[in-house]
Parts: sequence; C-alpha cells; structure tokens
Amino acid sequence: MSEIPDRLTTALADRYRVEREVGAGGMATVYLAHDLRHDRPVAIKVLKPELAAAIGAERFLAEIRTTANLQHPHILPLFDSGEAGGFLFYVMPYVEGETLRARMSREKQLSIETATRIAMEVASALDYAHRHGVIHRDIKPENILLLDGAALVADFGIALAVSAARTGERMTQTGMSVGTPQYMSPEQAAGERDITGRADIYALGAVTYEMLVGEPPFTGPSAQAIVTKVMTEDPRRLIPRRRSIPPALEDAVLTALEKLPADRFESAAEFARAMTGDQSARRASGRRDDARPSRRALPLSIAGAAALIAIVFVAGTRIGRPRSPIASFGKSSKVTWDRGMEIEPAISPDGRYVAYAAGTTASMRIFIRQVAGGRSLQLTDDSLAVQTNPSWSSDGSRILFLSGGGVFSAPSSGGPARPEMQRAPQGAIVSAAWSPDGAMLAYSVGDTVYVRSSDGRVRPLARIPEASLCQWSPNGELIACASENSYYSRLGFFFGNLSPSRVVVTRVRDGELSVVSDSISINQCPVWSHDGRWLYFVSSRMGPRDIYAVRISHEGRADGNPERLTIGLNPHSISLSASSTRFAYDVYTGISNIWSLPFPPNGAAEASATPVTTGAQVIENAVPSHDGKWMFYSSDVSGNSDLYRQRLPTGEPEQLTTDPADDFSPVPSPDGKEVAFHSWRSGTRDIYILPLDGGPVRAATSTPAQESQPNWAPDGRALTFNMFPSNGVWVVRKDANGNWGMAVQRAPRGGWVTWSPDGKWIAYTSYFLGGSLMVVNPDSGAPRIVLDSANSAGAPVEMPLWSEDSKTLYFKSHDPRGDASFWSIPFSGGKPTLLLRFSDPALPSYRAEWSIGAGKMYFTINDRQSDVWVMEATPR
Repeated sequence: MSEIPDRLTTALADRYRVEREVGAGGMATVYLAHDLRHDRPVAIKVLKPELAAAIGAERFLAEIRTTANLQHPHILPLFDSGEAGGFLFYVMPYVEGETLRARMSREKQLSIETATRIAMEVASALDYAHRHGVIHRDIKPENILLLDGAALVADFGIALAVSAARTGERMTQTGMSVGTPQYMSPEQAAGERDITGRADIYALGAVTYEMLVGEPPFTGPSAQAIVTKVMTEDPRRLIPRRRSIPPALEDAVLTALEKLPADRFESAAEFARAMTGDQSARRASGRRDDARPSRRALPLSIAGAAALIAIVFVAGTRIGRPRSPIASFGKSSKVTWDRGMEIEPAISPDGRYVAYAAGTTASMRIFIRQVAGGRSLQLTDDSLAVQTNPSWSSDGSRILFLSGGGVFSAPSSGGPARPEMQRAPQGAIVSAAWSPDGAMLAYSVGDTVYVRSSDGRVRPLARIPEASLCQWSPNGELIACASENSYYSRLGFFFGNLSPSRVVVTRVRDGELSVVSDSISINQCPVWSHDGRWLYFVSSRMGPRDIYAVRISHEGRADGNPERLTIGLNPHSISLSASSTRFAYDVYTGISNIWSLPFPPNGAAEASATPVTTGAQVIENAVPSHDGKWMFYSSDVSGNSDLYRQRLPTGEPEQLTTDPADDFSPVPSPDGKEVAFHSWRSGTRDIYILPLDGGPVRAATSTPAQESQPNWAPDGRALTFNMFPSNGVWVVRKDANGNWGMAVQRAPRGGWVTWSPDGKWIAYTSYFLGGSLMVVNPDSGAPRIVLDSANSAGAPVEMPLWSEDSKTLYFKSHDPRGDASFWSIPFSGGKPTLLLRFSDPALPSYRAEWSIGAGKMYFTINDRQSDVWVMEATPR
C-alpha cells in the first residue's frame, strides 16, 4: 500500500485529517480521513494524476456537481469536492460495510432473494438518476456498497466527468477505460459517444448475472478478449447453471443483456418489475418468451420446484402468506398536461373519469376529465373558497370535496354545488368521505375523526393526530386515514413535507385503532381494494415513494408486513377504481431554494430577489444567525432532511447533521453557539440542541407528543415550540446547569411561535381563531388578539416575526388570488400595512416560512409541477 502524498495531507489539513489509504482502482485512490468540522469519518477519492490532467480541474468540478444534486437512499451522497495541492478529489461518507465485490468473492453466489433485492435497489437508484438526466457509466460490484445489507451506488459523477472530457480521442489513450470490460455495454465497448441509461441497465444485468451464477456473462484472458465476446457472443442461459432461478428472473437478466439498446428495457424501473415476474414489463421489453429454449425435458420434480420458487419470489414473501390481488401493473397514461398543479386525483368507480384539484394553494378548483381523452371540465366555480380533496359517491353520480373548512358536493355531470356540512364547531374540516351507502359522513377536525349519521347526529369516532384523507372500506365497517402529516391536514393536499406519517385503521362500531404502517417514513393516501381485504397506500419505507399493499383482517388489523408493488413510480397520492383495475396517481416534481430582498422592502419587486441557495433540493426552513453572517436551514439534498449552514450572502453549504432521522427547523441561539431543531431521532418528534463546537446533540424535550418549530428566548435560557396533538404554545427552560426542565403550555391551539426581542411576549398564529395574530406572556397571563383573522390582509396570518425594538409585528399571508403578501402591524394594535406582494407567477412562494435579519428578508421560492396519471392494474 502506497504512502499518503505529503502535498495532499498538507492541502487538506484545514478540513480533513488523512489517515490511511484504503483502496485503489484504475481512476482513483481512496483514503480514509477524518472530517474535522463534523467529527466524522469520510472517504476521500483522489483522481490519478494522469486522469486529472486529462480531465482538467474546471471540467471535473463542473461535472462532479451533478452527483451533489442526486438525492436517493441507494445513492452514496457527495459531501465535498475540489482541487487541493494539485489533486482533484471528492469526499463521500465512509461506509463501514463492504463492497458487493468483497461479498461475492467470499460467497461466490448469492441467494436468489438477496441477489434480486440488491439488483432492485440498484435499479431504483439508476431509475432515479436517469430521470434526472444522469448516467453512471461504470456500474460494477466495486461501485456497489453494502451497508447492513442495503445497496449504495457509489461514484456517480467520476465516469461522467471522464466521458465529458473526451474530445476527439478516447480516454483509453491515457490507460483509463470509461467502464469495466465485464460490465461494459456493447455500445460503450464500440466507443460510441452517445450513451443512454440503457448502458447502465446492461451493466446491472451483468452484475445480477454474476450474483446468480458466480461469474460475469463474459470472461476471458484479456480485456480485449472480453470486449470481443461482449460485441459478438450471446450470454449463456442461467437456469441450466442454477435450476432454482425463476424463469422470469432469467428472462429479465437476458433482456437487460441484449446487444442492441433498443432491445433492452426502456427503464431501470421496468427491469426491476420484470425481475418480479411482471408480465407487462417483459412484454414491453420486446423479448419473446419463445426465444428461450423449452424446459419441458426437465424432470417434473425440478420443474415443479422451480415453479414453486418463482411463485414465492413473485409474492416477495414466505410460503403461505397471502398476496396482493394486483398481479402486475401495465401501461401508465398521462391524463393532464397543463402547467402548474393538478393534484389529488380521484378515479370514478367505473374507472372512466378522473376528478382532481388544480390551481394554486389559494385558488384550487375541482376538475373532471375522461381517462380516454378529451377536454377537462371545471366542476366548481369561484363562488367557493379553495376546493380540494375530491372523492366520488359509490354510484358515481356526485363528487364530494372540501372548501372553506366545510364539505360540499357537486353532480359529476356538472351543475351547482351544494353544502353537505358547514364548518364544524370544532374547527375546519380537513378530510371527509361518504360511507359506501351514502348514509353517513366521516370527517376529521384537528386530531379527531367524527361520524355523522343520516339523522344528523354526530359522534366522535377516534382520536387520530392530524388525520387526513380518510376512506371507508367497501363494507362500511372500517375507516383508514393518514395520520401525523401536518401540511397535509393544514393545506388540504401534500406539498413538500418530508415529515414521517403513518396509516391507521379504525373500526366504525367502537373506534378501536390499529396502525398498519411504520411511523418513521412517509405513509399516506390509503385506498381499499374492491373486496376490502387489502389496503393500498403510498410509502417511502424503501426510499422514493411507491405503492404498497397490506392485508387487513376483519377486525381492522394488519395481517403481515406491507408488500411493495411498484418501483420508482414516485406518486404523491393515489386512487383506485371500484374494480381495482385502474390506479390514478399524481407525480409531483419541485425544488425550493432561499432568496433574499432588502427589509423593509420599500416597494422592491420580488423580481429583484437574490438567490442565497441553488440546486435541486427542498428547503423547509431558513433562519439567519443573530449577527447576520450565517444562514441555517434544513435540506433534503443528501436524500435525507439534514441541517445545513452557509456564509451569507452566498457561501458554500456546510452540513451540520447526518443522522438517519429527518432533522428540521434549525434556529441558532442568540450567542451563536447552539442550534435548536426538531427531529424524529427518538421515534417521535422532539426538540434537540446541537452545539456548534462539535459536542453531542442533546434533547430539550422528550414526550410521547410531537414537538416542533422551536424558537429561542432572547437570553438563550428558554425555548418556545408547538406541540401535537395537544397543540398550543409551550415553553421549556433550562437551569443553571444547562438541564432542560418540564415544558409548560402558555396558549391553546397555536402555531408559528416567536419570542419578542425584549423577552416579554410570544407571538403566534391561533388555529382556534382561524389564523388570528395572538400574543401571550411567556410566564403568565391570558392570550390577547393583535389582529383578527377577518382582517384587511384578507387571509389568515402565517409566521409572525418581530422588529428589533419589539414594537412592530410582521407576518406573511396568502390572499384569495393566491399571492403571497408581507405585512406589518404595531404591537399595540391597529390596521396592518402592506409591505410587499408576490404577484409574479414565475416566483411562487407558497410556504409559510420566512425570516428577517440584518436588513434582509429571506423566503423560499418554489418551482413545482404536478400532473395526473392513470395506470392499468391486472388482478390475479
């Protein structure tokens, strides 16, 4: 093993302590190092000098940035990159596991279940990258890391940089090949310049082939001999070499290894589906079943055993466990194409029509459209407020929807809407559903689900924190809801929230609750199969959102673990026809970054805003430090919501947390030494304190409830925060030894809490009073209203902030037209004054978070699009 170059150690000394070499390949040498800023081990890959010279620093750094924008649980994230001491390097997490190469060297062949799972995880990563315009170009066992058995794809970007550096000559002239011969696609071996994602599919097929039979599809004494076989020979069939391989799996692998890219799968997701026996994927690939030699000559006992293995594999479970009534998914068809947001699709019972909401958060309307084509019909007009959450009556004659905190319905063929239930005494209704016979209405308000009978009597059914998207089972005995997703329940549809949520089922007869999904990933949008025995829902339990199914007993409990039905679909909400043969879903794409304007705005237009952050990420919170030198925020750029800070105005982001749990809402302490944030590290949402000197993270709260949105007292000795499901404004203080005490409630049903600079008041938005601006003394006293929700701003108050002298309150609002506006009002009361309205449709700012500091206002600008799709389903 070579020595560490002194120039490298010296050049990186201010950021990393390089400890030892841990590996070397044809393109780079890998060193184990210690990240001094974050007190963590990292892997630093240093390009070989000749390769670095051929690429050039500028091109390398430009291309490697692509990796930093990839956010996926099966892609190894990029921490850092740069040029130091004449070396080109990039930094990744140090994975204390092993490569797939190491495991295959030890075990030779992997079990069919393990090989398939690893291949599907890599396919999920590739499908995500390909949809973002990135091709790996060098998939091989050495670039697949195994952490606790799960696959992580490494080295996205380096092959891209090498490929991009080729001008008229191939990189092989420097002794470096773009790809590895055993896994190189024929088009790569032929030196073609235009490489598509199907080259990665070929490489993954070769890796899967090797995992199953113990060697790649082509071997030889030299690289040239291997390349010749790749170009001219067909791979040998797998089943004669290992008869337990299911025919569907063999067919999928051989299709991935086709010579012509057009004969392979169109996407890595299609390859993954084919490995599970999805007939539609095999047909779509163009590979004929009769192209494989007949297996009729095999003894009956072997054929029967292989068939049994195939059945067990397709089910994805143990023998004897029931399978989802969906056998496979077929073609997906796009139903809407308009710019903007078409969300919350609800497919009609007969599967012929889709109802959906479209518009902005402040101007949503209900539309209906034929699946087969034609024009969209606007079902509702502007006489009602924001309209969301459409659902069909069981006979398809009416569409139920929410508006203004109440429930309405309209004829599906067109006509005036009628009220079904006005705003409930308990507050705004955030979910509603008719029973199958239309006699009862289930609805949710706050943390409770109610049932209204045909005679108008109402009874509370179950307490479900932040219940939303509730649906009756076909027999009317059970109701399924999504729970604990605050943005879903507050805005009426899902947008950008990364918070964990769960799916629960409650019995109508007695309200008994059962949790049927995990509570550490996003689980939402439950819909029932036509027989009521299965519940389908959207989950992120294995990375990107996909459709899962779980069997439900007659008593409403989960019968087994959820079964994953799709790979890489990434829906945000789903709906199912009565026959369970058509799914409607919406696909959301969006990013949000931080921008700034002078504050007070003085009439400045939002078009003159300056970007603070850039990149493909979703930023949920952004708060400047008290001295105005740093910006703290949470971002999902690493594939997980973590905390970051960066120098203002446009410094490089510095990642502060890497915990697998999602971290949100970083707020720096007044002295700049700590950061308060909320996280699911304990399995529930609590407030934590992160010392910026590298000390351990400490919990400030620890309760069964859900705490969020911390904000420091001016003296740094206390925090105020929200709590769910009890809601309200809470205060927790620390003693002289720095220990946090018991939290005390100061006001009911409040949010967006913020402490005045003089320490005398806490301002917040009252959910109980529909968005009024309130203040309360942090130690005692009753809350008082500063601005009623029926105010001249025209909409509920969002996220109040204080002036430095504590005499003025600022807040954000969204008016009925959908424009975001910023206001000021004297703390003593009076009329609000408009400071700035966002009326530029190219710069939508829908999220409530904003902040001010050092003469600047900071806010997120969102670029988002959502369309409705319909996917055919084949029942068993």
